[in-house]
Amino acid sequence: MIVGLRQRQKEDRRARIIAAAKGLFAESGLENITIEAIADIAGVSSVTVHNYYGTKSGVLLALVAESDRDLLETMAQKLSGRSGNVVDLVLNFAGLICDHTLTHLNKAIWRQVIAASVSDSDPRFGKLYRELDDRLARVLIEEVEGLMARGALAPGTSSVDLGRALFNVQNMRFIEFTSSDELTKAEVLRRLKRDLIALTGLVPV
Repeated sequence: MIVGLRQRQKEDRRARIIAAAKGLFAESGLENITIEAIADIAGVSSVTVHNYYGTKSGVLLALVAESDRDLLETMAQKLSGRSGNVVDLVLNFAGLICDHTLTHLNKAIWRQVIAASVSDSDPRFGKLYRELDDRLARVLIEEVEGLMARGALAPGTSSVDLGRALFNVQNMRFIEFTSSDELTKAEVLRRLKRDLIALTGLVPV
């Protein structure tokens, strides 16, 4: 009973820290906030934040990890086996990512995440971001395998190569999407559709 209570209290503190950090990152950016500010809003000590996450970057990593879990669950529920061809698949995939970006973190936070992923200041970021890319690419690979099984792709197609190539194309447009507050989901999907049709020669019906 005591162990269960302590675990619930710990999870509650973590949730409050994450919620406080999300608001601060969106408003002020990674470089302009402090562990103390996060702790103050969360109603915990700065020592607690440090013990749980180490640094501001560690808190941002936790935000991304939480977002990743939710995104993969959404993919499993709303993408699996629902596309009739490659273009539809990638557009559906990218649409889910755009929706998730706007509702779970936001573009401002994702810009900080992408910047941190190529920075040498915390190598964990690059590792985490690559792991997320690998998991998302695996989703596309599995969907491509499903298309092959249904005869929607030519026999002998490499699901791994095609899945990763498709992921890279949409990831380019995702970075473009997050880099501009004015760029809408509809416009980025229009651009991505143009890319895919040019590359595959397949016009969705």
